[in-house]
Amino acid sequence: MAMAGERKGRGRPRRGARRLVAGALVGLCALVTPPVLDAAAAAAPGAGASTLSWHACAGKFRCASLAVPIDYAAPARGTLHLAVVELASTGAHPVGDLVMNPGGPGGSGVQFLEQTPFPAALRRSFNLVSFDPRGVGQSDPVRCVDAAGIRQLIAENPAPTTPAAVAQVVRVTRAFDRACAAHTSHLLLENLSSADTVADMDRLRIALGQDKLDYLGFSYGTFLGELYAARYPTHVRAMVLDGVIDPALSQARADLEQAVGFETDLRDFFSWCPTQRACTSVLPEGAKAGYDRLFGALATGATVPAYLRPLYGGTQKVTLGTAEVALAGSLYTDQTWPDLARAIAEGLAGNGTLLAAIAYQYEGLQLNGTFDNELAAEVATSCVDRPSPKALATYEQLSRQMAKAAPDFGAAEAWGTLACAYWPVAPKLRPRAIAAAKAPTILLVGSTDDPATPYRWAVAVSKELAHARLLTRRGPGHTAYFASTCVQRAVDTYLATLRLPAVGRVCPSSS
Repeated sequence: MAMAGERKGRGRPRRGARRLVAGALVGLCALVTPPVLDAAAAAAPGAGASTLSWHACAGKFRCASLAVPIDYAAPARGTLHLAVVELASTGAHPVGDLVMNPGGPGGSGVQFLEQTPFPAALRRSFNLVSFDPRGVGQSDPVRCVDAAGIRQLIAENPAPTTPAAVAQVVRVTRAFDRACAAHTSHLLLENLSSADTVADMDRLRIALGQDKLDYLGFSYGTFLGELYAARYPTHVRAMVLDGVIDPALSQARADLEQAVGFETDLRDFFSWCPTQRACTSVLPEGAKAGYDRLFGALATGATVPAYLRPLYGGTQKVTLGTAEVALAGSLYTDQTWPDLARAIAEGLAGNGTLLAAIAYQYEGLQLNGTFDNELAAEVATSCVDRPSPKALATYEQLSRQMAKAAPDFGAAEAWGTLACAYWPVAPKLRPRAIAAAKAPTILLVGSTDDPATPYRWAVAVSKELAHARLLTRRGPGHTAYFASTCVQRAVDTYLATLRLPAVGRVCPSSS
């Protein structure tokens, strides 16, 4: 699994909803034609750091480029340039710069900051800063396959069982890895671990002129925060980790617990449906019955057509793989459950357009018909962040074992790391409990029914850290800050004043 610990792909080069999902899916209508329903170990940073030369960008933002060594162990091998973005504080005397990471690996911090509204209190207290990590977005991006290749990956069998199906998944996975190696320099691929990004973060702190780092990390961004606190404990002023990764877990254990988390949220969706007209009106038989009928048919090899605009590939076949990507993406927040209900209903009626639109947007489809490079960057970083099985038999065994605990997600989750079995760069990091004894108290935020980063991970890390405070949100969905005004206020207060929420504080989700 990616150290992101988030929902990944299935039996193919995977990608989970690694980017933070702060609200409902948007822009789906841009993808489609009118419905047709009657058709069938960390390197140390160097001594210096470049300065930031800001220029206006994207309206109210400022942008800059931060030069960092490609290889911190051998700076003479060259530099790469990180895209940095800042939104100036609205306050007269801000505390400083708050650096943020939206998740991943592979999530664009630049897009995240430019597209996400933040509370007025946080805006008054800080200049908000984010960046595209190395290999991501505008920061010397990893390149693998084109849009057609991404669509093929999405459509692949998520949990192969027959020898022929396994062979097909292996063939596509190997081809993806070869494409990454062909289109991205080996020097860059060798230096894409999260430890490298953490060294970049300290360079960014210095370039911003901050004596200590203020940091807000979501999902995979919590792993970056953990590594930073462990390596630079005296460089931290305030740190909030929302949707916490437990770095001590083995690959298999983390995948299993994540699969169970998604299984729980799927059951929550089934229970939600009878109470909501938005669901009962389109699925009068119930969400579970509709899901079972549609996904059962797709599991036998059936497909449903999706009518997309030519820019987005034209008419496509929605397979089980495509539908599972849409399912996973829709479970990150209950705000998208009405979309999921409608997508299932339309799929049963012979129209997979909404399923495909959700799946493609989830995988990074851009308005120009291309996909962002989050999938490529996720694989490139994940494969060097944590060891994965090499033997094909291990994946087959794990898929059977995990399917028993999580019938809908277990097998697919087990196959999710297959790309790392053939990756051209060996892993650099190993699972280990986080240790940051000299760091100040870190605020951890966990959601009781988070499918991607299960709540127990936040509890575990609160015990691993010498100084931690756990803030809990009750409710479904991935991460808490954008799902609870109570959490927002507690986080914003802590960041601005260092005043922690009370021990054992539990926040409700916002309606």
